[in-house]
Amino acid sequence: MPVLLPTEELRPGMRLAKAIFFKGRMMLPGGKQLSADDIGLLRKKYPFLTAQVGDPILDNLVDFEDDDQERQVATTAQGKIAGCMSEVYERFSKRASLAGMDFQSLEDTTTQVIGYLKSNPVSAALLSRSLDPDTYLTEHAGNVFYLSMILGSAVRDYVATERQRQTSANLAQGAALNLFPLALGSMFLDLGMVNLQHLFDSKNPLTEEDRQMVREHPISGADMLPSSFSPTARMTVRTHHENFDGSGYPNGVAGNKLHIFTRIVRITDSYDAATAGHVYADAKSPARVLWEMTAGPYARFYDPVLMKIFASLIQPFPIGSKLRLSDGRYAVLTKYNRRRPFSPTVVVAFDENNQPLPKDQLDGPVCLDDRPDLRLQSYGEEDISYIYDMNAPRDDVRMRSDFSTLFEAAFP
Repeated sequence: MPVLLPTEELRPGMRLAKAIFFKGRMMLPGGKQLSADDIGLLRKKYPFLTAQVGDPILDNLVDFEDDDQERQVATTAQGKIAGCMSEVYERFSKRASLAGMDFQSLEDTTTQVIGYLKSNPVSAALLSRSLDPDTYLTEHAGNVFYLSMILGSAVRDYVATERQRQTSANLAQGAALNLFPLALGSMFLDLGMVNLQHLFDSKNPLTEEDRQMVREHPISGADMLPSSFSPTARMTVRTHHENFDGSGYPNGVAGNKLHIFTRIVRITDSYDAATAGHVYADAKSPARVLWEMTAGPYARFYDPVLMKIFASLIQPFPIGSKLRLSDGRYAVLTKYNRRRPFSPTVVVAFDENNQPLPKDQLDGPVCLDDRPDLRLQSYGEEDISYIYDMNAPRDDVRMRSDFSTLFEAAFP
């Protein structure tokens, strides 16, 4: 498995282990030996991209976890749902009605993707992004669908128990375990934002009129759906900005009074929106968002049972990442930690000057849980020492309906 490097660390002679893509187009093929011109082009036009570069020493000495299957499953599921939603959003952008939509075909595709995920189980939820702000809403729908299905499947017993508790009728076990309404609801969460696409393209603060339209998008989105649509899915759309502590909108419902599907999509929607850096200028890293949602100031907004499971599915750093340690050396991530994502298995492979260590000075691979002397300090330009603060103060955050930017409306 190659080391993942930012463009500023690329050097002539390095060989790409995998192709570099941008917006679905291949920039450089896998196996290519990088030239100075190649690196100059990447730094100038795509400075935010990373490249997977082969490391002959590490590749021969260390077994890196292979997460290609997880990435393929994620890309396939997200892509199929995003493709479905593009037609829906296209109709609305042209102010057409959903009445002529072939919802049966859409539901059939949803069923197929659910079946695909069941046949291809994953132990880590990995997102792929096109980095194209023009396709954000459709991509977001695919991502939230995927994350919701992975999380819902991981907590099926909790889902069944909560659905039984929340219904006045005796819900059959099969119905209680049915995630299809969750799938539909997660796809259509931001239907009410379709006519607000211009806000994603603007850097200006929201006006009061903008804020009001954003506040109303859960209700307006639910109202756009046809009468034949699943009532549970419609409810999920209407309530997806409610918070576990009651500070959400539109109705401020709290805790276990919220439907279990609402609590699931509240987590998945927030996480994907908060890490969408190509749309929101103030978006945060996966590590920062995961920490804030689990141990940081925003933990109270989410169902703690679901959040604990979600944190075990999300990995804040990809395989091959170079992580700076508190002693100044650099470690390369070789294996995820499903139980404690901030304590992966690493090999210390670079010195304080970011130069490769001799083979006999490599340290590891070792799980950080077993080495309290090895603490993570930074990833790229970000200081990540905050991950060790597991009792962060819960700041008083404004009511979720009181926001000044589109990012604040999406996260926490």
